[in-house]
Amino acid sequence: MIHSTVRYRWTGTTLGALDTVCRYLLLSTLWTIGTALVVTAPAATSALVEMARGGSRGDHGPVLTTFLANMRRTARTSTAAVAVLLPIAVLLAVNFAIVPHMREQGTIVAAALTSIAIPFLLFGANLIPATAGESLRVRQAYQRTLARIVTHPFVAIATALIAAGGAVLIYLQPLSAFIIAAPAARLVVAVHDRSAAQPTRADQGDQP
Repeated sequence: MIHSTVRYRWTGTTLGALDTVCRYLLLSTLWTIGTALVVTAPAATSALVEMARGGSRGDHGPVLTTFLANMRRTARTSTAAVAVLLPIAVLLAVNFAIVPHMREQGTIVAAALTSIAIPFLLFGANLIPATAGESLRVRQAYQRTLARIVTHPFVAIATALIAAGGAVLIYLQPLSAFIIAAPAARLVVAVHDRSAAQPTRADQGDQP
């Protein structure tokens, strides 16, 4: 009887681990396909984070249909919020590309651009985790993100570092996106959602 119980637990643990791996691989694949279309990248990222958040709460529903439903629900908010930031990102990228061709002023310009780029990247990395799964106006999404960064700066920095690390790995080896996207999102949720238990004033203001 003891041996049967141990074997059952071992089998259950093994099947659970395999199920988790398969779900992560499928979710990473869906996110990779969604971001490859560029236009749907914000919605796909929002859906990825929301799926990771649901998994952390024990929601193990069908991956494909749930992912697509999350994309449809938050596509408008996530796409609009990211689209507003896109011109700033392009402007920063262009200026950083010009800096190496400068001579005496290159160092000063690079420092000035860096002082702008770091807060911008911090905000951008926390935008989706702070608002995923909710239909907010762009102004509300920005207010919530800023409130989370101000009230939980170390959580915001950790979120940005995880996102940056994942982006670097995918840049170095694009195929790694099929493996690391979902685990990275799960890690972001684990770190970022520590602040969710203490709603900020901005969160309370979003409530009807």
